[in-house]
Amino acid sequence: MGCTYEFVKTASANLREKDDHYNVALGGFFSGAILGLRARSFPAVLGYGAALATAMGAFEYTGGSLWGYKKDLEVDEFDRREQLRKAYRTPAEQTFEELGEGRGIFAPGYAERRRDRIKEAYGIDVPTTQPSAS
Repeated sequence: MGCTYEFVKTASANLREKDDHYNVALGGFFSGAILGLRARSFPAVLGYGAALATAMGAFEYTGGSLWGYKKDLEVDEFDRREQLRKAYRTPAEQTFEELGEGRGIFAPGYAERRRDRIKEAYGIDVPTTQPSAS
């Protein structure tokens, strides 16, 4: 079944000079027909072929997903994935600039800047190191 599916799909794509869901449906029909040969009846051959053609064609038409995402055939998959990988690579300085400091995000020199802000705002001198517990 698998060889028949791939052969018919590829052959129909070459003959039609198109790469779309009809090629998958044709491959599905012929491989389903082979599955129907076990029943040794012509209606079973047509029924299994039609069922598999419908299922495979619909799956390919929705973009190879059951949720309806249709992939863009114009964009190279490698380039798309590289773009996704680079989309969230931002320098730490830019992150500090956009989010600010605090909430677990601290740039180098944060302790000195915090000490200066507290001294300026409240007049309290914050020690640079924690005093020992003993």
